[in-house]
Amino acid sequence: MSPAPRDHGVLIGMMSLEDDARVDFSLLRGERRAKVLSGMETHGLDALMLGGSGDVHYVSGARQLGRAGVLPYAPVAVVVRETGRVHLMSTWDEGVPPEIAREDLYGLSWNPMSLMASLANVPGLRDSRRVGTDGLTPMFAAMISQLVGSAELVDAAPVMAAARRIKAADEITCLDVASAIAESALSAMEDALRPGIAERELLGIYDEHVARLGAPTPPSESVCFATPSRGPVRFRHLASDRPVGDGELVVLAPGALYAGYEAGLARTRVAGQSAPPGAADLLSRCARSMEALLAACRAGNTGADLYRAWEDAGGVESPVPLAHGLGLGAEPPVIGLGRGAEASLEEGMVLSVQSWVAEEGVGGCLQRATVVIESGGASALTRYGRL
Repeated sequence: MSPAPRDHGVLIGMMSLEDDARVDFSLLRGERRAKVLSGMETHGLDALMLGGSGDVHYVSGARQLGRAGVLPYAPVAVVVRETGRVHLMSTWDEGVPPEIAREDLYGLSWNPMSLMASLANVPGLRDSRRVGTDGLTPMFAAMISQLVGSAELVDAAPVMAAARRIKAADEITCLDVASAIAESALSAMEDALRPGIAERELLGIYDEHVARLGAPTPPSESVCFATPSRGPVRFRHLASDRPVGDGELVVLAPGALYAGYEAGLARTRVAGQSAPPGAADLLSRCARSMEALLAACRAGNTGADLYRAWEDAGGVESPVPLAHGLGLGAEPPVIGLGRGAEASLEEGMVLSVQSWVAEEGVGGCLQRATVVIESGGASALTRYGRL
């Protein structure tokens, strides 16, 4: 039997981390910048121009506005190796760490030419010979080429992925707090689950609960869905207005953010008193497959070991990854869906691991956990009971 969920008293104590300085966020930001600058030196990059929200948060530590949807690439943060400074696109300094001075901010503009004019004033950028980016559109590729002249534009992914791959102790603490928030939200959703409740109502209960705990920006709406016992069973990401049927298996998969770090878990519960025939066997298969995946999450193993563990446990091709990196949102590697067999697991990595099994006439079952790879295996940050 897995450990019981953490109580709300422990959770509220953990939520005060930033106030009583048990996480030194200034030190953490400095450690992250140092890793990025070291990676730039290793790869011979003079500057980075970053637009991905996770990369921007990693180098700057600035709070990012919550938003729905995906924005096109824009150079939101610039790192110059020669000066060691981080420059941020921002019209104000609210939420900007003190080490990023006002003169290191450049304004947001709908006019790309005005934005390029602001970037031209970033000390050392125009003299860069190799510039890394984490995304480009044809328009910005042409404009950046004009800005930095004959500089070579290269992929920043090797630098940023290497820096973000192994988590510092304070990053693990942030992930542990996010895990506790997600576990508390799961308890609230379990308490509300009953036949007749709409999936979207469960989503609303989740949103309200994490907001009350001080995490008002959910990582996604992929939080809950019922799996019908009739017809094909499909994995769904979005809740609907559909009411939950009596005896249906319902996936509850809350996530949460703390200081930008994301963690989450998933459990599958029965709505009502009686589960459909075969549900106990399905839930048991899902649990066995999850145990096999977690046992394979060891330093020195590769993605191929997770594939092998999944297959040996009787798993078939899954519509979701078996595992992927987790930190400031989803991160590499992605293991599953035909990818990631050669990915190496290292001590200090954090993964979201999940097991999904389904059977027509019964329903579907999802288990998900956030784990950190340690020397002796995987340690779960989400410790909510799985059985």
